[in-house]
Amino acid sequence: MKQYKGIILNSTTVRCLRGPLEEAVRERHIHTAVVSNHNRTEVGERLSQEGLAVDLVVGGYDLNRWGKYRKPLPDLLFVAAAKMNLEPEDLVCVTDCARDEEAAKAAGIDTVSFDAEGMDSLVPLLGVNPVPEVLRDFRDVKAPVTGLMGLIVGDTIGCVYEHHRTKDYDFPLFPTGSHPTDDTIGALSVARWLLGDRTRDNLVRSMVQLCNSYPRAGYSHRFKSWLRSVEHRPYGGNTNGSAMRVGACGWAARSLEEAIDFARQTAEVSHNSDEGIRGAQAVAAGIYLARTGLGKAEIGRYVEETFGYDFSTPVDEIRRTADHSYNCDVSIPQAFCCWLQSETYEEAVRNAVSLATDADTIAAIAGALAAATPGMEIPKAWADRVFGMLKPDLKGILVDFDERFCRS
Repeated sequence: MKQYKGIILNSTTVRCLRGPLEEAVRERHIHTAVVSNHNRTEVGERLSQEGLAVDLVVGGYDLNRWGKYRKPLPDLLFVAAAKMNLEPEDLVCVTDCARDEEAAKAAGIDTVSFDAEGMDSLVPLLGVNPVPEVLRDFRDVKAPVTGLMGLIVGDTIGCVYEHHRTKDYDFPLFPTGSHPTDDTIGALSVARWLLGDRTRDNLVRSMVQLCNSYPRAGYSHRFKSWLRSVEHRPYGGNTNGSAMRVGACGWAARSLEEAIDFARQTAEVSHNSDEGIRGAQAVAAGIYLARTGLGKAEIGRYVEETFGYDFSTPVDEIRRTADHSYNCDVSIPQAFCCWLQSETYEEAVRNAVSLATDADTIAAIAGALAAATPGMEIPKAWADRVFGMLKPDLKGILVDFDERFCRS
C-alpha cells in the first residue's frame, strides 16, 4: 500500500485540509504544498484570508517572470517536490481539473479526485513523517577561507558580470544583484553526494533535489530540462556545467585517481560527452594537486599533458581576444590561465571576471583552484559576506563538507 509523505494541492483543493484530512496531516507530519498558476503572493494572501496554512506555496511565476512553466507543464510540481525534499513517487496530487491531472501525470505523481470518495480514500494512504528538525543556527559559525568557499565567492563576484561584461581589472566588487548562482548550487549538490551514499542514483537525486529547490539560479535550458524530467537521461553536454560543479571532488578524494573518477561520475550523469567529462576531470585534478602541495607550474604541465589543454596564452591576450563560449574546451584554459598567472585569490578572480566571458563560471573555477592553493586563501571579509548570502540548507552542506574534508 502507498504511504504518501506529501500532498500537492491547488488554490481550490487546499480546502480539503479543513475536513477529515486536517487531523491526519497534522498528526503524521505530512508535507503540504499549494502549486498554482497564479502569483505566489496572491495565493498566499488568499490562503491567509481563508485561514488555511500549508508548508509551501509555488506560484506560476516562480520559475520564470513570464509564467513560461505553468501547468499543465510539470515543472512547478518538480520544484515543489524538491523544496519538500521528496521524490515524485512520495507525493499525491489532489486534483479538480484536467490541467492538474496532466501536470501530475507528466511529473510521475499519483492523483486523487477532489470529492468525497477521493478524500475518503486518501487518509489511509498517508504515511508518517519524522518530526521536523529544528533549523541549525549558524550565527557563530566562521566562514571558511579555503575549500568550496573559493568556488562560491568566485561565482558570486562574477554573477553580475556574466551579462554586464567588463574588461576592467579593477571592476567594483559585489555590485547590487550579486548572489550565488547555479555554479554554487550544482557544486553543493555534488558535495552533499560526497558526504553520503556515493551511488549514481543518489548523485542524481542530490542534484535534482537541490537544483530544483533553487529554480531561478541560472541553469541552461538543457540542464533545466534534465532536472525537470522523470528519467534524467544524460544529454551529451560539452559545456562548462560539468566543470563548474566539480570542485568538491578535488577535496573529498584520497588520491588523484579518485578525484578524476569522482569527476567522471559527476559529469556523465548529464554531460556525458568526452569534452564534458575531460573538463570536469581537469578541474578536479587541479584542485586535488593544489591542495596536496604540488606547485602551480607542475600542476599546469600535468593538466596540459594529461587532458590536452594549452595554458600558454597570457591573460592580457585572452582578455583582448576572448571567445565568449560556454564550452569546456574554451572555459577550462581561460580559468586555469587566470589562476596560474596570479599570486593571490583576488588576482585570480579579477583576472577571470575581466576576461568579459562567462564571468561567474570562469571566476568560480579559478577561485576554486586558488582557494586550494597554499597562500591564496580567500580574503576573510569576502568569505564572510558571501557566507551570509547562503540560505541555511546551503550553509549546512558547506559547513559539513568543510569540517569533514577541508580542514587539515
